[in-house]
Order: sequence, then structure tokens, then C-alpha cells
Amino acid sequence: MSQLTKEQILSATPKLLEIEVPEWGGSVFIRPVTLAEQAKLADLGLKHEKGSVVVRMKSITLQLVQWAACDADGQPIFEMKDIEALMNKSASALLRLQDAILKYSGLTEESRKELEKNLLNAPSDEPVSP
Repeated sequence: MSQLTKEQILSATPKLLEIEVPEWGGSVFIRPVTLAEQAKLADLGLKHEKGSVVVRMKSITLQLVQWAACDADGQPIFEMKDIEALMNKSASALLRLQDAILKYSGLTEESRKELEKNLLNAPSDEPVSP
């Protein structure tokens, strides 16, 4: 693998993943969340930890979907104003997207374990960083 420059890193676009959503009769692309979004997600979790389920769904699950669901060009398909309308859509579809986004972003226990396994199995002549 070649060493990246700062310019390459800062201009890199995230790879998209297509997720089938049978409840909606098609697929949706997702992108991994950014570190800034991950921090906001953690803050929202703490802020709404003891709040109502409705508030937690709007503030966490639907916010996550709004950030990461995109078209094939990586452009968001939902806006903040769509959160209320999304509340009336299939729970299984939205939870499927949430789970896929969390996994693709490395934010699940399973994905962290997979990353650790890959790091442990990396060739010893390559530098490994967490």
C-alpha cells in the first residue's frame, strides 16, 4: 500500500455501501458517519438518555439515518425537515438502516471486534495502528 499525503486524506470521499430495504421495495446507499457526527451521536445519547422513546428515536436513530443515507453520488437524501415524516415509516426499514450505518461506521461491538481481528492478522512487516 502506498503512503497517503495530507491532501489525499483531506480530499478523500467515503466509499458508499448499498443496502437493500425490502420494506420500501429498493435500496438505499449509506456512508460511514464522520468523527464529528459520531461525537454528536454520543452527545445526543447522553442528552436524551432518560428522555422519551419518541425523542430518542427522533434525536438518535432518525438523525443517524438523515446524516448517512445518500444517493449513489453521496448526496444526502433526507433533510432535518424529513425527520417527522420518517417517524411514520417502517420501523424495521429504519432500524435496518441504523444497524447498517453503525456497522459500516465501525460503531458496533461486532465491527470493533472484526477490526481488532484484522489488525491482529495483518502482516508483521506492515505498521499497524489502532
